Amino acid sequence: MTPPLVVELRRSGRTVLVPPAFTVLEALEDEGVPIDSMCRAGICGTCETVALSATGPRSADHYPRPLRLCITAPGPLTHLVLDL
Repeated sequence: MTPPLVVELRRSGRTVLVPPAFTVLEALEDEGVPIDSMCRAGICGTCETVALSATGPRSADHYPRPLRLCITAPGPLTHLVLDL
């Protein structure tokens, strides 16, 4: 079973757990964090924000970098720090 993704919101100081069946965008919306979004398929870029760092089996070492929240989910990442 995939563990939840821990998302740290650097500017607000909040932490949100993203369950395996959710995207980061869905979990943030459920917690009342305002995020602009449109397509929810990773195409439009409306929900893109800056990832300051990430850890997990498939995390890259190149941070900060843009990240589309609507297509980011638990699995390849275990901890994510966003500029939110």
